[in-house]
Amino acid sequence: MSGFWNLVLIFSCMLVQPGRRWVTAQSPTETPVNQPHKEVSVNIGESATLQCCLSEKQPRMMAWFKQPTRKKPQVIFKFFSTSGETFYNGFQASHFQIDRYSNCFNMTILNTTQSDEAMYYCALITPYLVFGDGTFLKIKGANVTIPSETSKPAVSDNSIVCEPTPYGNNTNMSTQENTVIGLGTAFGLCALLIFCLTYFILRRRKSDKIETSIEDYSGMRQIQESEAETVIYTAVQFNKKKAKAEKRKTGLAENCVYSSVK
Repeated sequence: MSGFWNLVLIFSCMLVQPGRRWVTAQSPTETPVNQPHKEVSVNIGESATLQCCLSEKQPRMMAWFKQPTRKKPQVIFKFFSTSGETFYNGFQASHFQIDRYSNCFNMTILNTTQSDEAMYYCALITPYLVFGDGTFLKIKGANVTIPSETSKPAVSDNSIVCEPTPYGNNTNMSTQENTVIGLGTAFGLCALLIFCLTYFILRRRKSDKIETSIEDYSGMRQIQESEAETVIYTAVQFNKKKAKAEKRKTGLAENCVYSSVK
C-alpha cells in the first residue's frame, strides 16, 4: 500500500503546480494581443480594416479568426515567420489584405458583403493561443445581433484548442482557473481512492469466501470418510459373527452324526 500512496502523491504533484496555467496569462499592465477597436462599421462593398498589435516584437506565429453569430470560429489565415501567411477553410487571399508594421498585423477585408459581418479575433501563438478582445465588423443594412462580451471562440478545424483571454480582470481569471484545476484534481484523486478501496474490499471478501468454502469442504470430507469407515467396520463384524455361527452349527451336525455311528 505504501507504493500506491507514493504514486498518488507523485500524480497530484504533477497535476497541481503553483502558477501552472493552460492558457498564457496576461500581465495587468501589458496586453499580449491588442485589438483597439471593439466595433468597426462599413457599408456593403467598402473595405474594412481590423487592427491588431502584439506584445512580441518579432512573433513567430499568429492568426486571425472569424466567428459568425452562433457559429464556431474558423481560422482565416496563420502567419509563420518562416513562410508567411497561409489561408484555411476556403478563405481566399484575394478577399483579404494583410499589412504588417513591426509587430502589428492589420487585416483589411476587401469589397465587404453581408456574410463578412462577424466577430474577428486576432491571436498570438506562443505556443498557446492568446486571443485579443475581438473586433465586431458590422455591415450597415445587415440584421445581425452583436454577440455578447462573454462569447468565446470554440474549436475550429485548423486551430489550436483554446479560448480568448479578455482584457482586464486577469487576476480573478487566473484565480478561477487555478481553483477549477485544483478542484478537478481533488475530485479525480477522490474517485481514484474510492475505486481502489472498493477493489481491495471486494477482493478481500472474495478471498474470505474462498477460504470458508475450502474449510467447509474439508470438514464435510472428513465426516464422510469417518462415516464410510464406520459402515465398513460394521459390515466386517457382521460377517465374522455369521461365519462363527455357521461353524458352530456345522460342528454340532458333525457331533450328531458321529454319535449315530456309534
